[in-house]
Amino acid sequence: MVNCQNCGTEVVEGARFCKNCGSEIVIEEVDESGTKFCSNCGFEMPKATKFCPECGTATSMVPEPVNNTPVTAVRNDKSPGLAALLSFLIIGLGQVYLGLTKKGIILFVLAIISGILMMILIGWILWLLVWGYAIYDAYNSAEKMRNGIEVEDTLDFNNLF
Repeated sequence: MVNCQNCGTEVVEGARFCKNCGSEIVIEEVDESGTKFCSNCGFEMPKATKFCPECGTATSMVPEPVNNTPVTAVRNDKSPGLAALLSFLIIGLGQVYLGLTKKGIILFVLAIISGILMMILIGWILWLLVWGYAIYDAYNSAEKMRNGIEVEDTLDFNNLF
């Protein structure tokens, strides 16, 4: 038996429309041939697998081959804790460690500007904000990279909260 994709009602094999809601029945062909690799642990699995049987990571992030060219999933083993520690010591160094050089340089320049403004009270506040953001961003960027999520080399204040 096949289930309707719209309402879940069982429909007879070969039916073109659901008897309950009238939706067209679309039968998806799944190509079981070929393999792919987990972006988190590198485990080889069948192409149709949605979650890695080794570590449980969703495999929808793994790119599919284009024109029969094999695609290799790259695992990033950079430590989120070390990235945060480096940004704690020197603002932007954690981002440089992760390969986000442009972001690291921008944060470092913002720290220098806020250091110059420390003669005024706003400089201390700005410096603390830049320092805190650099630590937070270094840790979160490393976590995203470890999970196979692409991280852009620009400042992103939209995902703070």
